[in-house]
Amino acid sequence: MFKIGDFSKLGQVSVRMLRHYDQFGLFKPDHIDKFTGYRYYTAGQLANLNRILFFKDLGFSLQQIKDLLSDNLPNDQLRGMLMMKQVELEREVQDSHARLARVEARLQQIEQEGKPPPYEVTTKSVEEMVIASVRQLVPKPQEMDYYCKQMYTTLYRGLDDLGISPGYPEVTFYHNEEYPETDLDVETAVVVSEQCMSAAPEHPHLQIRTAPAEKNVAVLIYEGPFRNVGSAVMVLLNWIGINEWNISGPVRELHLSGPAHVKGQVQEKAVLELQIPIKT
Repeated sequence: MFKIGDFSKLGQVSVRMLRHYDQFGLFKPDHIDKFTGYRYYTAGQLANLNRILFFKDLGFSLQQIKDLLSDNLPNDQLRGMLMMKQVELEREVQDSHARLARVEARLQQIEQEGKPPPYEVTTKSVEEMVIASVRQLVPKPQEMDYYCKQMYTTLYRGLDDLGISPGYPEVTFYHNEEYPETDLDVETAVVVSEQCMSAAPEHPHLQIRTAPAEKNVAVLIYEGPFRNVGSAVMVLLNWIGINEWNISGPVRELHLSGPAHVKGQVQEKAVLELQIPIKT
C-alpha cells in the first residue's frame, strides 16, 4: 500500500489531481483510513491510472474518460468515440497547417517589402463561357482543398455519366460577396461545348449554365501552391480598392496548368489566372 504522496511519484500525477479524480469518481484510492483520512493506493492501480492519462493525453474530458473506462461500455460505442476524436484531431492538424501557411505567407510578404510587387495586375474583358459545375457551401476556409477535391470528383463523374467531354480550363468560382469565416459559397466548374447548353441533360449533382461575359475584370497570374493563393487574392483586392473600382461579380480562379488534383493529389506548382469582375 502506498500513501498518496508516494503513489503520486510512482504514477507521475500530482496529489491535487489524484484527489480531483477521486472526487469526480474516476479513480478512487484502494483504501481510506477511517481514523486519519489518509488515502492508500496499490501498485495494481497504476495500470488504470495510465489508461486515464492515455485518454487525457488524447484530449478527452474526464466525463468522456469515465465513460470510456466503464465496464459495460459496448465496443461499438468505444470505437465510435475514438473515431470522433480522430476526426477532431485531424481537423486540428488541418487548422494548424493553415495557420502555418499564413505565417509563411506573412514572412514572405515581410521579405518582399521594399521590392517590386510580386504580381502584375492588369484589366481585360472576358467572353461568356458554357460550363458544367457543382456548387455547395464549404464549412471552413481550412477545408477548401478537401471539399474542392470532392466537388471536382463529383463533377467529372457526372460528365462521364452524361457522356460529355470536359474542356479547358477548370474554373473555381467564389460567390460570397464578402469574406466569410464559415460557409464559403464555392462552385467548381469546367468549360464544356456550347451544344450542351441547347440540349442540357438533367443530372442530380451538376448543372450546365452560362458564365456571363464581363467587360472589365482585374487579372493577375499566380504561380505556386494552392494553399498560398490567398495572398495573391489580397493583392488583387487591394489593387481594386486603390484604383477605386467596385467588385461586380464572383472571384474566378482559372486553372491554367491543368486540373487542380492529379491522381488524387493537389498540384504543388499550379499556374492560376485570378479574375475579379469590376465596374466604376
